[in-house]
Amino acid sequence: MIFSYRTRLRIRRTLTTLVILLLLCAIALVCWFIWVGRFIIYDRTEGARLDFSLGPIPEGLPAEKPVQREPVKILYEEPDIEVDIPIEEEPEDTGIRGYYVDFEDLKSDIPAVKAKLQTLPAGTAVLLDLKNIKGHFHYSTDLGKNSTDVDIAQMDDLIRWLCGSDLYAIARVPALRDWQYGLDHVPDGLPKVGANGSLWWDEAYCYWLDPTSEGTLDYLTSVALELRMIGFDEVVYTEFCFPDTNEIIFEGDKAQALAEAAAHLVKKCANNRFCVSFTGMDGSFALPNGNSRLYLDNVAAAQILDVLDQVTFSDPELHLLFLTTVNDTRFDEYCVLRPLDNAL
Repeated sequence: MIFSYRTRLRIRRTLTTLVILLLLCAIALVCWFIWVGRFIIYDRTEGARLDFSLGPIPEGLPAEKPVQREPVKILYEEPDIEVDIPIEEEPEDTGIRGYYVDFEDLKSDIPAVKAKLQTLPAGTAVLLDLKNIKGHFHYSTDLGKNSTDVDIAQMDDLIRWLCGSDLYAIARVPALRDWQYGLDHVPDGLPKVGANGSLWWDEAYCYWLDPTSEGTLDYLTSVALELRMIGFDEVVYTEFCFPDTNEIIFEGDKAQALAEAAAHLVKKCANNRFCVSFTGMDGSFALPNGNSRLYLDNVAAAQILDVLDQVTFSDPELHLLFLTTVNDTRFDEYCVLRPLDNAL
């Protein structure tokens, strides 16, 4: 069907008018819903309903600070229920008891030593000699040369087993008496009087190290940290003293030098799981602060009280250890190690 131009124009105007009216109705309907929304009431019985009797929405009021009221007291009674709570008590005696294995035992039969150690109860302390005064180590290490007097492979196996067991593992190493280190590090040794810088040596042809030397302290620190990493619970430095001679050149207070060296080693190496101990501290009986112990050898049981009179640190029953070959029970009040042959 073909419409004339006027007819088409009339139809277009009519459609445009209808669209505008529909838009106006939609806008009016939306406005009505918005307006009437405030008169809708919801309840559980009738659901939603209109209530045009509601007044206009009141204007907001300025906020006021709430009145401070006294807290409400809640009274209650606790039921009479008995609950058993286990309480972990500290052991009365935390000293160590055990045995030492010296170089002669290790040189003769390491498998036999291991077999005997395997019979010891958990917590028993075991001391191994891991270095000699020549400066040679009885286990695999990059810190120095290995000893040719022991089987290093068997020693490594023994150390792995000991450090992985429930026993308390102690490593004993000479400190300031070390021929190999002195030979390789002359500036860290103690020179001889009138020898133009040459080091003094003792009757065993061993050099002695200067405890104030930075190189000496770094070397001893490295030894202790390696033993701690391997799994030992304690290291004890022997020969931690000056040689008894007037033929060495050393300026300063010897006792103070030893005390400062010991404090340095304890600070660098000790923690709550690793103890740094000393023996042969020139009779000063001084111990640095920290996890440390003083080892004494060749003390008769009758001399224990005399030793205690010279001790300046607290809790000697925990920080004083005796090495003895006898089974005198007076030693058992303190930390004590005896030869492995004494083990039942």
